[in-house]
Amino acid sequence: MFKQATASKLKGVDSICFTLIKWRLKEIMARYNIKGVSLASRLDVGPNAISALRNAKTMPRLDGVALNSLCNALNELAQDLDKTITPTDLLDYSPDPVNAAEALELFSLRGRHNKKQGKNGTSGQPIDSDTANAS
Repeated sequence: MFKQATASKLKGVDSICFTLIKWRLKEIMARYNIKGVSLASRLDVGPNAISALRNAKTMPRLDGVALNSLCNALNELAQDLDKTITPTDLLDYSPDPVNAAEALELFSLRGRHNKKQGKNGTSGQPIDSDTANAS
């Protein structure tokens, strides 16, 4: 299974954050013999748009209407369909190997905002270089 990794520094320790959600449109299209041109025609989009969706490794940004239309078109075009294709078939979830404390810090909007503003993460006060060097 493909995992896209990005390295990040967290409290002086190298951490790896893996992609949690894998986009599986390419696999679904191959399993049910759905051609990109046919899907593009059914959705009234260009073949390049379908190619970009098919080749995406992570889940693209799709609203509910677009995801619903995509699933409906896949169901109409699928050959030898044994069950209805749903949005859950298009996604593969993998648990994150990063420990919970690191994940909370890594994905915390407040922590990123404070870091960007140069503030202490706990008190929200600006970081004073003299104070930081004293500890």
